[in-house]
Amino acid sequence: MAVSSRVARWRTHAVSLVGVTSGLGVLYVLQLRNFLLFHSLVELLSILIAAVVFLITWNTREELDRSFIVILGISYLFVSGVDLLHVLAYKGMGVFPSAGPDLPTQLWILGRYLEAASLLGAGLVGLVVGERDDLEWSGNTLSALVAGYVVVVGLGLGSIFVVDWFPQTYVEGSGLTRFKVGSEYVVIGLFAASLGLLYRQREAFNRRIFQFLVGSILLTMGAELAFTFYVDVYGISNAVGHFLKLGSFYLIYLSVVKMGLTEPQKTLYRALSQREAQARKFKKAADYSGHAVLITDRDGTIQYVNDAWETMTGYSAAQAHGRNPRLLKSGEHDAAFYDELWSTILAGAVWEGEIVNERRNGDRYVIHQTIAPIFGEEGDIRNFVAIHDDITERKAYQRRLETDLHQSVTQLQVLARVLRHNIRNEMNVIAGNAELIREQSDDNDEIVSMAARIIDASDQLLAQADKQREIVQLLSAPSTATMLELPAIVDDIVNGLEQRYPDAEFTVDVPADLELRTLPELEQAITEVVENAIVHDEQGTPEVTISARSRDRTVEIRVEDDGPGIPTAERQVIAGDAEIDALLHSNGMGLWFVDHVVTKAGGTIRFEDADSRGSIVTLVVPRNRTVAGRPDPSQLTTRSQ
Repeated sequence: MAVSSRVARWRTHAVSLVGVTSGLGVLYVLQLRNFLLFHSLVELLSILIAAVVFLITWNTREELDRSFIVILGISYLFVSGVDLLHVLAYKGMGVFPSAGPDLPTQLWILGRYLEAASLLGAGLVGLVVGERDDLEWSGNTLSALVAGYVVVVGLGLGSIFVVDWFPQTYVEGSGLTRFKVGSEYVVIGLFAASLGLLYRQREAFNRRIFQFLVGSILLTMGAELAFTFYVDVYGISNAVGHFLKLGSFYLIYLSVVKMGLTEPQKTLYRALSQREAQARKFKKAADYSGHAVLITDRDGTIQYVNDAWETMTGYSAAQAHGRNPRLLKSGEHDAAFYDELWSTILAGAVWEGEIVNERRNGDRYVIHQTIAPIFGEEGDIRNFVAIHDDITERKAYQRRLETDLHQSVTQLQVLARVLRHNIRNEMNVIAGNAELIREQSDDNDEIVSMAARIIDASDQLLAQADKQREIVQLLSAPSTATMLELPAIVDDIVNGLEQRYPDAEFTVDVPADLELRTLPELEQAITEVVENAIVHDEQGTPEVTISARSRDRTVEIRVEDDGPGIPTAERQVIAGDAEIDALLHSNGMGLWFVDHVVTKAGGTIRFEDADSRGSIVTLVVPRNRTVAGRPDPSQLTTRSQ
């Protein structure tokens, strides 16, 4: 099969070669017998080719992906026009009877300058726009190009026919002028420069098209070189130049036809094949993704669903095609819900959320849905793709967990109340008996001291029970972020603690306008830190400094005291370097609660030693935090991470 294809291709090339050779032979014989007819035929053939090149370029300009070809094709309309005048003005044609051989030579030079400048300009534009080449050859851009050629050609023809400013190019009897010969070399130089620019852009062209363009430029340079030698306008040098020019135009024709007609068709078929392959890959990927996939147009009309979507909903692709996703509507969501969804995706953003839908058989199910817009080449929204993940079982399991959690928390709260009640009753009995022992043993200092330690231990246990009650209440209640005026909160904390600890001295340094959106439990956390600094101070007059500073996105609340410092065991528990069991051997329950609140608010807690004596506790929390929901029950027994 491949051998026969190659034979047929070579046979076609052989026939073409025989035809071209025969045609050139006829033209050669013709130029020997009637040069005027030869010249007219060759020039008219070149003009015809140039006109065809223009027509192809003009009608396929939107499909052409190289500005080089567009500019070249448009230029050949004007080049062929000047060449037509050159043919009509040629010696013996009789159209311009009073004109000598100088007129057609002037028109020839004008045409060659126009052709060479066009090639050079096309090369420069192609180099500037690069491989992207996103110039739109329609409207203003195309009008400007055509208008530019009209002006240039008009000025050139005016300098020849109207004002006679164009330099003389041919003198009867002596031949070509220096201007004409020099112009041919300048034109050759322009073609050489355009060849260099074309070579720099060779990667942007089809290999065969690049070869055609290079061959055309080389033939044109050869033609111009031949036109520098003749003395008689009917001479052999002139004939050779015209043969080369005809070959040059033909190669331009081949490149434009291949670029404007053949290649777009191949590109179209190739693109269709690639799209079909991509569609098959997409369908396979969508079917094996494990998610239901739905694609609609901009108005929400279903265009595609995968197998998983059919299985999930009970509707077949044929039943869904052309309908709206409203066929799954369960009535669970109000109009505002869908308005927000559509406003999001029509704005070009991705919508993500949970929806309760209804299957074809009437069963309801819950999906996690992500809807994303698909944009066209001009940035407009063409389609929407929705990914459905059935989370019905997950939601049911989550509800069971929430129910079990609620029951467990309720049971723990009841158990905690019973334990606190029993502990308080028993500790009151222990403290009362210890007080009686101390009162009845005034003459025994050792017994009095032991009784005092029992009373102190009882008071600490009762205080711990009260603290545990407060913490359980705070952790059990749902948390919702709210706006807090920090100066007012700190003032309330200080006023309350001044009444309970009249010997303590407070220094407050909080900006008057400092506000933040965070958990309301932060107030209790600050109170815990300040009170912790007071009760553990071994001096008669505890000194506590409360300050706050606003940073870029956070607020730092700093509490400094002059006490003995925070025990290492409690710091290690907060830092995660020790188990929470260590708190059982200290008074760190309140500090653990502070860390829990700050962490839940999205912040951190930091410990430092003061310069002289005491410690510094810094709470760093976000300025704007939205948190809702119940605490993780695991955080009642483990440190918040």
